[in-house]
Amino acid sequence: MTKSEKKLFIGIGVLILLIDIFLLKIWVADIEPNIFMSNGITFPRFITIGINLLIAIILYFIKKGYSALFLINGIICPLLFTFFWNSWLENHPFDYSEFSFTNDNRSFIIHIEKNPDGVSLREIKKHSKDSILTLYYGEYEKLGDSLKLSLRFLNNYDYKIEKDSLIMRDRVMYIFENKLIGFPESSIEIKLTEKE
Repeated sequence: MTKSEKKLFIGIGVLILLIDIFLLKIWVADIEPNIFMSNGITFPRFITIGINLLIAIILYFIKKGYSALFLINGIICPLLFTFFWNSWLENHPFDYSEFSFTNDNRSFIIHIEKNPDGVSLREIKKHSKDSILTLYYGEYEKLGDSLKLSLRFLNNYDYKIEKDSLIMRDRVMYIFENKLIGFPESSIEIKLTEKE
């Protein structure tokens, strides 16, 4: 291999590495990993290995020298993917907050999660084998000083909502200044207590 061929070979290797870094970073950002995705990292790593091996095999029959780049890349890509995955988890840690309230002598909790973003409304049943019953689950959106909770009623038979209809099953509630607005069983604002 001449000096100019070596430079070209190294240049192509660096270009492939830069493309890998760019694509893998975008891929991890698209996945938005969280700590609950225990198997989520395995499949993409195998995909990166498989793609590089396939390219290496094709290049082996076309241009043998360059197939070695993709064999090496087949080792580097999963390592880069793991690095970006762990980096995402460090920069987007799991966090949550909880608010409690009572209504009609029953206790409830609103559980708000970050990474993954989600919200649930749960009833605490003190004298039951399932002490916490999730009634609604959905997403939230920050609107100025308030949170908009877009929730769907989970169809379990232990709990019936008033006027059991499709309209009542999807709810929009708001949290503003530690008050819940739009709770289906109360026409007034409900004072919330933030749990530490």
